[in-house]
Amino acid sequence: MAWQLAIHPAAQKEWARLDNSVKSRFKTKLAERMENPRVANAALSGAPDLFKIKITTPQFRLAYHIDDAQRRLTIMAVTSREDVYDALADRLVK
Repeated sequence: MAWQLAIHPAAQKEWARLDNSVKSRFKTKLAERMENPRVANAALSGAPDLFKIKITTPQFRLAYHIDDAQRRLTIMAVTSREDVYDALADRLVK
């Protein structure tokens, strides 16, 4: 069974603001993660089902949550390196 892709509403707004070149790079990485979403070195500490995708130039992060029961990868935040973890923390509390 294939993994489904979902996006948090606030992350959808962040995605819409991204430059097309950044979106393209994230799409390439997301396609890889849809095949194997649990990448050990991309795991976020303190959260067993949260992972990140890094883009280094410019400095952007995409954080996603994995739901094994529903086989769903949900994009939780996609913003600058400085802001992504605060945005993620706010969205996980709500």
